[in-house]
Amino acid sequence: MKSMIVMKLHLKEIVCALLMVWSGAVHGASADIPMERVGSWINVTGFSMSKKADYVVMTQREANGTDLVYESYKTQEGWQVAEPLWSINEEFAGGKVGGLFLTADAKRIFFHAKKQGETTNYDIYYVERTSEGWSIPNVVEGISSEDNEMCPSVEPGDEGIYFLRHQVVADAKIEKKEHDKLSIYYASKDVKNIWKRAMPVNNALNTGFVQSVCVADDAQTLFYAVRPTKKSASELMFTRVSLGSSWLIPSKVLGESDGYDYFSPCTTGDELFFVRSNNKKQEGVGSIYSIMLADDMVSLPVVNENGTVTKLGTSTPIVADIVLHDPTSFKVLGRYKSDKWQGAYHLTGLANQGYIAEVRSEGYSYDSYLLDYNADANPQMKRNIELFDTISLAVSVFDSEIFRPLESKVIAVRVTDKAIFRSKKIGDGYYLFSLPLGSDYNIIATSSKFAENKFILRLEGDIVFSRFERQLPLTPMKRDYTIKIVDATDGTPKSANVTLNNLNREEVVGVTADECPNGLAKVKLREGDRYELTVGGVKGYSFHNTQLDLSKGMETEALIELVPLRAGTSIRLNNISFAYASADLESASYEELDRVVKLLAENPSLCIEIAAHTDNVGNAKYNMKLSERRAESVVNYLVDSGVKMESLRPKGYGMTSPLVPNDSEENRATNRRVEFKIVSEE
Repeated sequence: MKSMIVMKLHLKEIVCALLMVWSGAVHGASADIPMERVGSWINVTGFSMSKKADYVVMTQREANGTDLVYESYKTQEGWQVAEPLWSINEEFAGGKVGGLFLTADAKRIFFHAKKQGETTNYDIYYVERTSEGWSIPNVVEGISSEDNEMCPSVEPGDEGIYFLRHQVVADAKIEKKEHDKLSIYYASKDVKNIWKRAMPVNNALNTGFVQSVCVADDAQTLFYAVRPTKKSASELMFTRVSLGSSWLIPSKVLGESDGYDYFSPCTTGDELFFVRSNNKKQEGVGSIYSIMLADDMVSLPVVNENGTVTKLGTSTPIVADIVLHDPTSFKVLGRYKSDKWQGAYHLTGLANQGYIAEVRSEGYSYDSYLLDYNADANPQMKRNIELFDTISLAVSVFDSEIFRPLESKVIAVRVTDKAIFRSKKIGDGYYLFSLPLGSDYNIIATSSKFAENKFILRLEGDIVFSRFERQLPLTPMKRDYTIKIVDATDGTPKSANVTLNNLNREEVVGVTADECPNGLAKVKLREGDRYELTVGGVKGYSFHNTQLDLSKGMETEALIELVPLRAGTSIRLNNISFAYASADLESASYEELDRVVKLLAENPSLCIEIAAHTDNVGNAKYNMKLSERRAESVVNYLVDSGVKMESLRPKGYGMTSPLVPNDSEENRATNRRVEFKIVSEE
């Protein structure tokens, strides 16, 4: 079947070419407007031309009376042999097809059709250009009715559509007389991109019997073909929207009728293409011609912008919706889409006008920009748009109280499907995610002995930025802790200054004597941490120093017994350490010795003995000498810190006075100690 159709078309084109050579140039109704024949096709019943006039789709009447759809390209050698457009022809084989309209980007063809044997009326369909040719036909949803819808013509951006429909009138006599009369209807879209109810255009345009209609790229200029009466030849008419919504009084494009049919107008701006019947007796078929339009009929100047939408940093095409808005009212003026093969798009806008363009694609970022099609703008502009489908999220996790970074586990849970994304540690308390767009995420941080914290990162919707920075402070878990302070001899409560130095992190907890009524200091301490507890500031009493380890056990209180400063009292100094087998003090000892300095400054009448002890490892004589030298090292530190030498007595005891048996490493560590003993209180 395909080969037979092509053979018929070839014969038609050969005959028509010979006729053109014989006949020469053809002139229309007005001698002032010369017409040029386009191609060599005959029996054309309708067509639509690309904006560059290098591609045409047409319907041609076959010998059996059916119309088939063909397409042809123009090269340097001229118009090529027309080929059948099979996706439409096969879908509506034996049926009726007509009213072709090629969109400004040449990616879609709208038309009216009905299938063989169907008793229903004509509906409007479209096909889309794909990498493999034209798609199967799709019906235009929202336009169909119980009447015929024919000859569609779509504004650039798909915001408006003109078509022909039978307009029912109230007068029964007129309705019977003009039951086949078609009128021009128009429909626009609502904010949800759905076609609103179609309404007939101005009555001045709908006089007579309209045959076809075409809107120009400016969306304001209209050409249509109309028979003034049923029996008259069809004429080409021109009109334009003025002052926002009013139509100019239609005028004839070619002057007075010469008896030939002129129909299926199609404009590329300053040129008008149409079908002229082959003779005055043959209606509805003819050949394609063109004329140059008078200045007042040329459509308003437009700017065509072409470009691509691709994935950032790649050439991967993206199917994206591009919506043009009025910059003042934000009214939608056009909706466009990039294709899936190259990401290519085509926009059409009026010159000397500005637009706001919004670009969206599901799972990708959002882009918007201002289009300023001023008088100096190139009528052919190109803009390549890049979108991204993932973002980087950097999360800083830190202690909410001391603002130090925390070693944490940080995950992202996608809301739509609960998928888990794990972070990568890039620094202390610093974590990095790469997250796909298109869904919201719960970002959750956890750390041992800290309360969990989280936030929602919203990546569903319009995303502009490709990198985000967020902070997640974690609150430490704490234990209520009570420190009871009493006199070591009689248990009398004592109000004292309490200081707890956290040995795991930079934290100091303090309670003054005024905040410690009845010798009870109540504090909140971090679970799992170790603290050095120092109690002091009570006149006539020594300070007390010990450690609390909240990683072991669940105790919630400590009893501190303060020793009165009386002659003969010995008090062990904690955390005093020396280099191995040496009398050199290690720096860890300084804090405890500074407490002794403070104690002696508060009690200047005291005279104390600094007693150093060793374990039983080694020679007794050596240990005695070592202990004496260590006692002297402590005294020297105290003197260097401002204590009077006469208040101090160094004394080495070697291994002669153990507190516990030297039968384990733990006990030997207990026996290696430094104490101070009050010699006198004067």
